[in-house]
Amino acid sequence: MTRDLLHLTLVFLGATDAGRLPQIESALATVATRHAPYTARTGEAGARIDDRPNARRGGVAWLRLADGGHETSRLALDVDAVLGGSEYDAIHSPRPHVTVARNVHHAEFEALREVGRTLHVEWLSSRIALFRSYTSPTGSRYEAISIHQLTA
Repeated sequence: MTRDLLHLTLVFLGATDAGRLPQIESALATVATRHAPYTARTGEAGARIDDRPNARRGGVAWLRLADGGHETSRLALDVDAVLGGSEYDAIHSPRPHVTVARNVHHAEFEALREVGRTLHVEWLSSRIALFRSYTSPTGSRYEAISIHQLTA
């Protein structure tokens, strides 16, 4: 996975009517004023692997956040609330992570788990971006539609 594909998903909108974009952008701008930039750092690895005999592809692997998880969760809940979403509720809370690989099998995951025990990546989370995603058999591509700096 290349660096430009790495991101923290706050809320997945799925197929969205383009007519809603101005409302979504305005809501994200408002949320950004209520949150300060924060430091995030990767932690342990996790994965969901489809190892059934006839599975078409492997699974997905991610790195959880060792630092910045609470801030990311609060940001995700705020975005979900202002957009009138229903991704999160009392049963389904945000689970901050960075997806690092797709089509993963057990051997790759075990290697990632070992590396994730000692190698940690740290960055400053300082903005919210609204992305349009394009999927294809060769992977995903993301286009930033709007970016809002965290300013609280």
